[in-house]
Amino acid sequence: LLCPFFQVFHLEKYGMGFSFSNLMEDSYFLFSTYIMLVFDSALYMLLAMYFDKVLPGKYGIPDPPFFCLKPSYWVQSRRGSTREMPRASVSPEELLSDDVEPVPPEFMEKEAIRLHNIKKAYKKKDKKTEALRGLSLNIYEGQITALLGHSGAGKTTLLNVLSGLTFPSEGSATIYNYKLSEIRDREEIREMIGICPQFNVQFEVLTVKENLKTFAEVKGIKSKEVEREVRNILELLDIGNIQDTQAEKLSGGQKRKLSIGIAMLGNPQVLFLDEPTAGLDPLSRHKVWSLLKELRAGRVILFSTQFMDEADILADRKAFISHGRLKCVGSSLFLKKKWGICYHLRIHVSESCDLESVTSLVKRYIPDVIFSGHSQYELRYQLPLENVNKFPDLFSGLDSCSDQGIINYGVSMTTLEDVFLRLEEEATVDEEDEHVLGEERAEAGPRRPDKTEPGSLLLSGSGKAAVVGLALWRQQVSAMAWVHFLKLRSSVKNLRSILLLYVVFLLPLVLQLSLVAAWQSVSAWELSSARYFLPRGKRAWSETTTSLLVHNNTGTDIEDFIHMLESQDLTVEITSEENTTEELKHNGAIKVSHKDQSYRFTVLCHMETVNCFPVLVNIISNALLRALNSTAHIRIWSHPFFSIDNPQFWDYFVSFYLFYMLLLFPGFPPHFAMGYMQDYKVGARAQLGVSGLFPSAYWCGQALVDIPLCWLLLFSMFGLQFALSTKVSWHADILFLLITGALGYGISIVLFIYVISFIFRKGWNCDFWSFILIVVSIWLENVLVMDLSTDGRVTLYILSLLTPMYPLLGVTISCLQIFIEDARLLDVTSKNDVLIAVFAPYIHSVGFIFLLRYLEIKYGRAVLRKDPIFRISPRRESGHQHPEELEEEDEDVKAERAAVRNAIAAPSQEEKSVIIVSNLCKEYKTKQAGSVFKKKKKMATKNVSFCVKKGEVLGLLGPNGAGKSTAMKMITGETTLTAGQVLMKRGDGATSHLQDHAPAFLGYCPQEDPLWPDLTVLQHLQVYAAVKGVSKEDTAAAVNRIVHALQLQDYLKKKPRKLSAGITRKLCFAVCMLGNPAVLLLDEPSTGMDPNGQRCVWKMLRAALQTKESGAILSTHYMEEAEAVCDRVAILVSGQLRCIGSIQYLKNKFGKGYLLEIKVKDPERADLLHAEILRIFPSAARQERFPSLLVYKVPMEDALPLSQSFSKLEEAKRKCNFEDYSFSLNTLAQVFLELSREQEKDNFDLSLDGAFEWKQLQQED
Repeated sequence: LLCPFFQVFHLEKYGMGFSFSNLMEDSYFLFSTYIMLVFDSALYMLLAMYFDKVLPGKYGIPDPPFFCLKPSYWVQSRRGSTREMPRASVSPEELLSDDVEPVPPEFMEKEAIRLHNIKKAYKKKDKKTEALRGLSLNIYEGQITALLGHSGAGKTTLLNVLSGLTFPSEGSATIYNYKLSEIRDREEIREMIGICPQFNVQFEVLTVKENLKTFAEVKGIKSKEVEREVRNILELLDIGNIQDTQAEKLSGGQKRKLSIGIAMLGNPQVLFLDEPTAGLDPLSRHKVWSLLKELRAGRVILFSTQFMDEADILADRKAFISHGRLKCVGSSLFLKKKWGICYHLRIHVSESCDLESVTSLVKRYIPDVIFSGHSQYELRYQLPLENVNKFPDLFSGLDSCSDQGIINYGVSMTTLEDVFLRLEEEATVDEEDEHVLGEERAEAGPRRPDKTEPGSLLLSGSGKAAVVGLALWRQQVSAMAWVHFLKLRSSVKNLRSILLLYVVFLLPLVLQLSLVAAWQSVSAWELSSARYFLPRGKRAWSETTTSLLVHNNTGTDIEDFIHMLESQDLTVEITSEENTTEELKHNGAIKVSHKDQSYRFTVLCHMETVNCFPVLVNIISNALLRALNSTAHIRIWSHPFFSIDNPQFWDYFVSFYLFYMLLLFPGFPPHFAMGYMQDYKVGARAQLGVSGLFPSAYWCGQALVDIPLCWLLLFSMFGLQFALSTKVSWHADILFLLITGALGYGISIVLFIYVISFIFRKGWNCDFWSFILIVVSIWLENVLVMDLSTDGRVTLYILSLLTPMYPLLGVTISCLQIFIEDARLLDVTSKNDVLIAVFAPYIHSVGFIFLLRYLEIKYGRAVLRKDPIFRISPRRESGHQHPEELEEEDEDVKAERAAVRNAIAAPSQEEKSVIIVSNLCKEYKTKQAGSVFKKKKKMATKNVSFCVKKGEVLGLLGPNGAGKSTAMKMITGETTLTAGQVLMKRGDGATSHLQDHAPAFLGYCPQEDPLWPDLTVLQHLQVYAAVKGVSKEDTAAAVNRIVHALQLQDYLKKKPRKLSAGITRKLCFAVCMLGNPAVLLLDEPSTGMDPNGQRCVWKMLRAALQTKESGAILSTHYMEEAEAVCDRVAILVSGQLRCIGSIQYLKNKFGKGYLLEIKVKDPERADLLHAEILRIFPSAARQERFPSLLVYKVPMEDALPLSQSFSKLEEAKRKCNFEDYSFSLNTLAQVFLELSREQEKDNFDLSLDGAFEWKQLQQED
């Protein structure tokens, strides 16, 4: 590539230029070089395509190195019918015998995907990790198959193998009889599959519609059909309202929908979906489920999920994978039956209900009943399946005992999650949890005798009082300094940038000193004529020597002069033409002219022969010497221009590099002092504030690392220069001024970077600010140099006081002036000027500290503790009240609002709740459509009121955009209130305003993981323990207990960026639970966890609430989590509290009916059974179409009373001889969906997956 450019530059240099006239000339080779460029372009394109096949990278199956030499690659084999799927003699699933449900007859010989003995191992250094261990499975057309398993079980690896993103180590896989091992077959497979990976796939700069169009064209959809296909996907997924929105501005749920849409483009025959509904709210998830069910016929849909309810509802067949091995395969009913199905009885009771009498009543009818726990309003029991024939008598007994405080009751079947836990040996985990968590349930009293809960969880250590006051401040400073040091040590990018800048600083210095050393060692070298001109009688052997051209301009004969030149052993060429300089073929020429009886000599040299001039002058001098008949000969040598022993050289040397260093140095601090930007972006700064961190402790901890590092860099640069400049002697006064100025400059520049990082925390990165500060320093230096000719004292004063980058530059310039003129004389005027520049950084530092304090007060989040250094007190919001009640408000919501008023006015502290939220309102302004300046008001929450009692978990549910996260942020103080008030229980037992006398810290688990990517799990826990005030003696014990309770032992030395989503959520929950917080605020804490991890979190939460008077608010999209943990739930719709109450109460109030599942032994008798079910439940609606599985939705009026329903079902079982059945109340999810549909999109102009971004309102100090 460089050859033609160099040739063109060569022609332009000598005035010839490049044109078509000389393109084909052999001497320039231009045409041939351009032909080579075209050839190289084609060659490199082929090589890129080849290496893309052979070395595809992380995602893709590498082809053999010589794949293109195989005939099978170029000639596709003709297959009669590749879609024919002959059944294998022995199904690979038959190896699992009883753990696999037989395939229904209607799916026989419809195997679309066959996996046989699939193994996949990853090797890293000497460690081998087996992701898949001999997995064999058949997947059928017309079914939706779910892959289930714990985190790291191998689900994603299996999907990657099937989609061609990775190659199995052993085994074989076919899709519609196409082999994944064959190159040509893989091309066919790619045309029929659609893939939705675990991560979102989109081009961030493109809109939703543009992304869909791009991928549609990549998939090979015809151009005229692209628009129709894209429009169809937008309608199916209900994302037409965001089609013109850039992908980078979408919420997580919207990006997930886009990824699903990309997978569905082109109507693929096979769909592979890896956790497709992760991040979607229940309403959006159900829409996706409905869509996939509609697409099921004639297709293969294989998906993985961590939501057991999703697998239960959506999948026809479930395959459990554990540690890379297939454990079982079958329908939900088969799996529940085989692994211990049971019924869950929930009894809604009044406060006067006697626990023992109700339990005795249940045991009277079913002696094997298991009491699983209770809350203030609800009792929970497990009823064994074998006692289902006794259910009618039990329910009749409960109906007759309404006078004992029994309000209502409901029954539901074991979920698929219970099967999962059984398969993962939950019993062993329970024993380990009980051992770790401490005391047994009996010691906690009869209040919550839950078998599945581990008992009291002693999260405190030795029982010592928490660290407070200045001791806590010092502990927090040390923790923040340690965190900042660990982040810098692990930040390869920042360290590389610092090192690069240091190399840029050292390079000219080392180069200059190397040249100095070279000058000292190089002796003078002789300039002889043979270096440029040919000796007589010899031909040119290279282009570096030519003949000496002599231009005779005298008009007479100059033979004598020519003879004198030739006598110096030179080949001389004579010419009399005038255009001597046009042909640049000689290294030098002598032009001889005659005037007034004297000769004049003019020497001409080629531009590239640097030392030709003295050589030609010497040749003329020797010729004249020969004319005088002298036998002497003049010789010339080249010496260095000046001596390095000259002190003036070192003066300018030091001056230049001091300027160079000080102009470059402001680029260093942004690479290590902008840690606040990263902390803000990952959410760690907000999490630290909620955890009780003093703002001053945060900045002081950072400064303890940044300022010494800044000094180290600064003095190392000074030291290198002075150490290498041994010829310079510095006066003690000058050194003292430089050191004093450098110390203040280091403090000032770091604090200045802190202010920048706080103000521009959402903006540019450290590289940008490094460049900007260097440019500003160069500009300041130019301003100073231009002002040196005049009286620069005013400029010095202004720049020293206003610009933090200038003072050290100014003091260095002043010191250098004094040093160069006379180091022993310091006149008073110059000394005063220097002192201003020396002490200006200390003035800056004080100003920056007060500016940081002002920014924290004005724009920082509300503090929970009074800062002992910044003297910042917790703020109290000034939001006005909205006491009016909303129209058409539910009676339970009205009762809750009254209870809130009573709790606020309660005279006794014992009667007060842990958390009280009264008339919570949040109003914000959005841009009005079609207008640039007009804005309209939106209410995110509207007079929301509720209270959380001691030991209670209140679930906060609702679709995206309902206001859950906004309410949670207002409760934590992260978002200011428009109206209302929040009161919380303090550590001393009192309840008061959040912003006035709040708890010292909150237990907050936000929706986004606020974790540092470069700190390990153990380091996170140790840091937050120190921030929350846990003493050093207690930290190890407290961390150890939480680690064992959440099963994090194997991840302590790992960093969050290398952990799965479930493990990072466990870490966030562990951080939340540290320090025994009195108030727990959990925003979707178990997202991404497998059921085993979720159970660990639920147990720990329940145990933490048993041993102390605390309360918790839990926001979740996972209805099973709400049923397992929450004592009461509150559902928000369009910012309003729609309903509140216990789970069983809401099911009975808002539930639409029961769900009946029947497994048929003989499919031929399905019609007879269907008629019998309609006789028992006349309004029942059939949900499924498979003859072997009948699913009905039974209205509430047909199902009640339950005693009669179960009695009739038992009779039908004997009469129709079906295999089994389950009859359960609709889940909380059904109630949620019914209420979520009430959300008015017109009044709340947000999509279901929309995300709020709240800005902190300005508050007065």
